[in-house]
Amino acid sequence: MVKFKPFFRSVADRFGIINKKFKIIAWPSQVRAEEIEREFRAINGFPGIIGAIDGSHIRILKPKENPNSYCNRKSYHSVLLQGVCDSKKLFLDVYAGEPGSIHDMRLFRKSDLNSRIRNGSVIFSEDHHLIADLAYKLSHYLLVGFKNNVVLTPAQINFNNKLSQCRVVIENAFALLKGRFRGLKSLETTRLDLIPLIIVSGTVLHNICILNGDLLEDIADLQDLEEEILIEENVYAVVDDVREDLQAVRKRNNIMNALLMN
Repeated sequence: MVKFKPFFRSVADRFGIINKKFKIIAWPSQVRAEEIEREFRAINGFPGIIGAIDGSHIRILKPKENPNSYCNRKSYHSVLLQGVCDSKKLFLDVYAGEPGSIHDMRLFRKSDLNSRIRNGSVIFSEDHHLIADLAYKLSHYLLVGFKNNVVLTPAQINFNNKLSQCRVVIENAFALLKGRFRGLKSLETTRLDLIPLIIVSGTVLHNICILNGDLLEDIADLQDLEEEILIEENVYAVVDDVREDLQAVRKRNNIMNALLMN
């Protein structure tokens, strides 16, 4: 079994002081969470969002050790970057370095964010949640759309459309990251211990640029830049626990109905 924790710990050690002092990448306080929620709600009325989460492939050279674990479903070698961002495309949390063969939900389950949620150091209020695509499992703190393997009602379609309109910010954040730091589209190093550090360095610099008003507005089409986002909309098998959280189902249905009033 390949162990990755030393890589992640080295990243945390090097950037922990920076984040604590300057809060460049930091999970939002309650006050900031309320601000983020209002910003997302202003997009189309979708309530309660404090972040959008997704994963993105970072292409790498074929590793010397365990190369098959880094070969993704598109048949090239990569590591994964999981990001959570706000409506302004600022990263609130990042996790990097897992091999490209794993899926979004497994990536989330292995992440530090999931550990912090489980141990109670990250707490979601009843009305707050992240949003994600269908590669993730519905929960009270992580809302996903309705699967289109059945005929959807107009209310469900409306919910999916509005969720997607908000969720696109994380895809655009990855596109901006790779558009600004082109080296992240394909890393030219085989040093697996350095790769997470390089990736996280890019996300820190990405936030610094946005915080200083450098939005890279000359990029015409963000979607064209982000070709490697993990799009798993129709790959339902990645969520191995099909039992739905009834609390989350009720929450999603309540929001679905409320969105019809907007």
